[in-house]
Amino acid sequence: MDLLKDDWQASEGAANAERQIPPKTALLSNRTTWLAPLRRFNQNCPEWLDRPETDPALLREELEVLEGLNRRLGGHALVLHYVKRCIRFSQVAATRNSTGVQTTRPLRILDLGTGRGDIPRAIVASARRRNVGIAITAVDVNPNGVRLAAEACFDWPEIRVEQHDMLALPYPAASFDLVLCSLALHHFGSADAVRILGRMQELSRLGYIVNDLRRNWLAIWLAELFAHTIIRSRIVRHDLPGSCRAAFTVPELQRMASEAGLANFQIRRHHGVFRMVLEGRK
Repeated sequence: MDLLKDDWQASEGAANAERQIPPKTALLSNRTTWLAPLRRFNQNCPEWLDRPETDPALLREELEVLEGLNRRLGGHALVLHYVKRCIRFSQVAATRNSTGVQTTRPLRILDLGTGRGDIPRAIVASARRRNVGIAITAVDVNPNGVRLAAEACFDWPEIRVEQHDMLALPYPAASFDLVLCSLALHHFGSADAVRILGRMQELSRLGYIVNDLRRNWLAIWLAELFAHTIIRSRIVRHDLPGSCRAAFTVPELQRMASEAGLANFQIRRHHGVFRMVLEGRK
């Protein structure tokens, strides 16, 4: 199987691409088409990162490259900024026991689509520096990815790695103080993304954060340029442009959040043309 083969061209995936803007919103649709192309997403032809048959060695390679990019280009710092904003990271979540004496418990965080667990490790490292108790449940659906995350988080007892489908999470409502989803939402169709957003709100006690790519022409052109020049990893060269084309736009994320019933949220653009963050509070 040739990992360098363009699956979208081979399978004519563009013909099945998901059109995220409803026809009735004519002005928004016209505006979106010149700022960004229509979304190119085909759940029957996923990125190699999402395929269970992908060689585990190649999966490890891509996740390590993505972790390095997150660390060097500010992806970890961006998530930490919002974590601190949402849960007042410098303070330990406190409860009262039956005698009225203040006791502390770890902050409970759920990280969806954790990959190799680099976001949880970055959060724990920051929490350790501040003597903040923390407990993170890191979830991914790919069994090979779960094994890699468990391996990477072996010396991090604050992190528990579990294999679950993001569309079928087994946790009850308000199980976590904060729910995170970093660079994973664009791996789903819009209807499933709406379900995930609604579930994030339901599972969180304090708030939720979605950090993802932002689809626009410049980000796609730059991704194509990097894939053909700077990036050496074959699997990353294959997946990166596809991720940028499968990402949502800010208006699309706004609409999906509203459809999911999210009320107290805001969306900000970050890292030039590349990122956007949805921050929600309970």
